[in-house]
Amino acid sequence: MTTNRMTWDEMVKTYPDMWVAVANPVMDGEAPDILEGDVVAAVSDDDIGDYKDAHRNQGLKYRRTTESGWNGMFYADFSITTV
Repeated sequence: MTTNRMTWDEMVKTYPDMWVAVANPVMDGEAPDILEGDVVAAVSDDDIGDYKDAHRNQGLKYRRTTESGWNGMFYADFSITTV
């Protein structure tokens, strides 16, 4: 993918439900939000881990364009006891 300078709103509209890898970001906030940046890739949930591993130490910021109800691994041990 070629680098494309975009605002966050443009990223959300162009790459819904994807992770964006952003170079040269303009950040805002305590837990920094990306205001704009150079989009170098849009990556699926399934591929984001491998993409981050392959592009380590390149100074990229990663954000998912749409909130997800699923946040990763889940484990629970349920038991029901009747008396």
